[in-house]
Amino acid sequence: MEKARSQRDGTVDVDFMTDCERQLRTPLDVWAGNLSSSLESISRDGWSQSRVRSAAAHMNLAALVVANAGDLPSAERLCRTQLTWLAQVASESGDVSVLGSAVQPWVNLGRLHVLTGSIEESLPHFRLAEHLRDRKPVRLGPCRIQADMWQPLVAAEPDLPDVLWNVFVLDQLKAHLRTGDPARALSAAVTLREAAPAGTYRYIVEGEIIALLRSSRAEDALQLVAQAGPATTSDEIAFLLHQIAAATSLRRSEDARRLATGLSAFVTQSDLPSAEPATFLRQLKQLAYLLERLGEPHYALAVHLHGMRTCHERMDEPLFLNFIEGALRLAPEHGSASHWRSAREDLLASSLYAEVRRRRGASAALDHPSLRELVVSVEATAARVGPYVPAV
Repeated sequence: MEKARSQRDGTVDVDFMTDCERQLRTPLDVWAGNLSSSLESISRDGWSQSRVRSAAAHMNLAALVVANAGDLPSAERLCRTQLTWLAQVASESGDVSVLGSAVQPWVNLGRLHVLTGSIEESLPHFRLAEHLRDRKPVRLGPCRIQADMWQPLVAAEPDLPDVLWNVFVLDQLKAHLRTGDPARALSAAVTLREAAPAGTYRYIVEGEIIALLRSSRAEDALQLVAQAGPATTSDEIAFLLHQIAAATSLRRSEDARRLATGLSAFVTQSDLPSAEPATFLRQLKQLAYLLERLGEPHYALAVHLHGMRTCHERMDEPLFLNFIEGALRLAPEHGSASHWRSAREDLLASSLYAEVRRRRGASAALDHPSLRELVVSVEATAARVGPYVPAV
């Protein structure tokens, strides 16, 4: 529906393109199996600060896996199970530093609220940075962080302030954009710019650009792109994609084609080691989409093919499907088309990702053995309180 609308009114589909700790979406059954095995190994011999932190990281990924499969209630249950477990470990061990691991499941609960449309309910989950800055107490479900606990939490996890400020900016902007009212995101950006540190500026600018493009204010978006000041190659690509999108929306086709074809030549001939693979693949998807909008099928095909090759090394199943279908759409008679069709059918038949399964009209694979086993593994790990060895 959105793409049909964008074709009619000249606006272009846009989303966040900068690096922001995305995960590659590898096959869910394999991912789930690896997490289950790791959780069993981590918790076998009791707990220490490092083991608690490792188990918590695995539990976060477990909730992500289950959510990607389309089971949001189970994902929420795993987040709450983790918070209860961390509160118990902190209480019985006396080591309050383990409560730093409560931040991620709390943030993830907010993200689940966004996915279910509960935007206002999600926002408090993204504002922990203010509590840290002001040294204010906060309650994360059963986990209570007192004002004097912030210092030991940061001492145990020095990157915690940066993590919380990135969440403060990115997740609030994404939540407001999710409402379909770009004006909310633009208003939020003003407040965020006043509160957040300079290190988050690129995310605020990108959120404003996206909101402007979704508001059919492409000229304003172009002016903001010029002020972005990207610090990395990956960010340069991200803001260049927004510049191309704005030029396309303004029907400045010659400028947009020049930028898009030049970028396609660059990204298809470069490994771009500075870019996170998950981010780079999303950038390729956006570039291919823009090239098709601009009537450049040969360049778009080259980008789709490069995306397919990249996925063979760093698999992301939903994006792999996107690149395959793009190649088939643009070159149905290509010499490799039969191989692409076979790969597409195999992926549609085997993938547990809800968004892939929807492409073939299938419901979420909620009862798949690997997913059931993963949920059981998280709950079993949380039930093992056992001896705790404090950090030396």
